[in-house]
Amino acid sequence: MSEVNVSLRERHRAQTSREIHEAVWELSRRNGYGATTVEAIAERAGVSRRTFFNYFACKEDAVLGLKPVHIPQAALENYEDPTTGDEFSRTVRLFMAVLRHSAGFSATGTERKELLAANPDLSRKIGLHITAAESLVASTVAGHSTASTSTRASERSQAYVLMAGSVLKYVYRNNEDLTSNSDPDVVDRAVEQALSVFRSAFKEIS
Repeated sequence: MSEVNVSLRERHRAQTSREIHEAVWELSRRNGYGATTVEAIAERAGVSRRTFFNYFACKEDAVLGLKPVHIPQAALENYEDPTTGDEFSRTVRLFMAVLRHSAGFSATGTERKELLAANPDLSRKIGLHITAAESLVASTVAGHSTASTSTRASERSQAYVLMAGSVLKYVYRNNEDLTSNSDPDVVDRAVEQALSVFRSAFKEIS
């Protein structure tokens, strides 16, 4: 299969996924999240119930836009390139890329807060998703570590990923309208600003 056909297929999948996600939100705003069914979502998105489950495992994943965590090839290549920044900043960007490509949450910050406040199970779902992303990034960082022993590599990768998670939490708390559809340049600037704040804090306590 040609690269053009693969690209077209990927774009079609991304569009269908987005349409299902947006259908959940539209129905949730109109009828309430609890009253919104998979059947209604599929009908609103113009897909079959079977197609819905080809894209999302459940209604919770659909409303949050959650997809299996993975590392995009371009993000991995950027992480592996030492000219793109120090190891910690590259870890932060890798973590952000994983989250942005596996969580298509497109609602505003206010809508997110209202949804999660009314549905605590969704907050737990997000927590599990972030943990899965964290584990994937940690194993990737450990696999590329220059530490002399596997123990040191594991310890350092865990430290980097935990700190990277704190940086990203700061990013989203201070930029509540960032979504998976946000301009990449806007996201990059938000990450750089957060890294600057954390570097200053590290200097003060070192």
